[in-house]
Amino acid sequence: MNGAPLIYVARCRLHRNGANLIQALHVAESFDRIGVPTRLYLPPAKGVTVTARLRDFGIDELLDLRLDPWLHTRFGLWPFFVRHLGELRRARGIFTHNLMLSRWLARFGLKHVLEIHDADRDLVQGGWMDHVVGCHRSRIIDWLVPVSRAAAKVLTESGADPERVLVAPNAVALKAYAALPKFDPTRLDHPTFVYLGTLAADRGLHVFDALARRGIGHAVLIGESEPGSHFVTPDSVESHPFVPHHEVPGWYGRSDITLLPYPPQLATADSMSPMKLFEALAAGRPIIASDLPVLRELLEHEKTALLVDPEDIEAWIAAIRRLQSDRQLAVRLAHAAAERAHDFSWEKREEKIARTCGWL
Repeated sequence: MNGAPLIYVARCRLHRNGANLIQALHVAESFDRIGVPTRLYLPPAKGVTVTARLRDFGIDELLDLRLDPWLHTRFGLWPFFVRHLGELRRARGIFTHNLMLSRWLARFGLKHVLEIHDADRDLVQGGWMDHVVGCHRSRIIDWLVPVSRAAAKVLTESGADPERVLVAPNAVALKAYAALPKFDPTRLDHPTFVYLGTLAADRGLHVFDALARRGIGHAVLIGESEPGSHFVTPDSVESHPFVPHHEVPGWYGRSDITLLPYPPQLATADSMSPMKLFEALAAGRPIIASDLPVLRELLEHEKTALLVDPEDIEAWIAAIRRLQSDRQLAVRLAHAAAERAHDFSWEKREEKIARTCGWL
């Protein structure tokens, strides 16, 4: 096997807290762990110490992470490829989830694997589908790795070769959840619900507000408002600012029921693979989630979760009341969630990708 590393090129900024950054760090670390040495290139970061920042995300500090100023958009990105062309040509493989970087890789004739996070918004609405399908059919994009079956369907219906489309949902760092206290059904009389992430009106947070106002449980919202969203945290809930990602499991450990109230109007609702879902599974709490096709790819009603109409508050209340009145169901769902999580470790995910792409 080629002794050169896999090169992962991304445009996530290390000083920010986006899901794409968290995912990229875990992907690179997990490729390393399964025996595929990986070098992750990111743009420069403002005012951060790399080792401390990796620690915030619970990432191995030995990760070969390089912050390259030529990945800053002010330089147009192409100088990065000029400077690293030899390294990229010698690489075991090239991996990216960024469409602009994929375009530059194609222009330099560099075969690569492209991970697709959002088929509808990015490819269809964003006008990237012709580039992606054309490069895939010409094999400059060797493999497409959509994170959901729904995204894969959009790709193949648009002309991508289904024989080189690998569906790989996101995953979770299982070890971080191993020490959480077990689900305690006696706490369901007045359960705690915790949300961690971006605070915005399109995240279904009105569900937490409604449950708190109706006295059904204690709601905790943790995160920072999306720029320009003008989201105001309701008085009914307990709120906390953003916490480092390595603290997320502990907050799930304080919860009793996990709510995933994704609204169908969410821009990514048609093809997403939300990391919160896999964190919820690993936490081993009963899950109540929006009944959306993309979530039904991973959750089964009454077996691994209760699925409800995302826009019907009374349906969310009824689902909670059902768990309160049927503690055996709540225990079964909690156990099933924890068992299901074992299918979604980052290492299993990256091993599947690496073997498919010939990197192992």
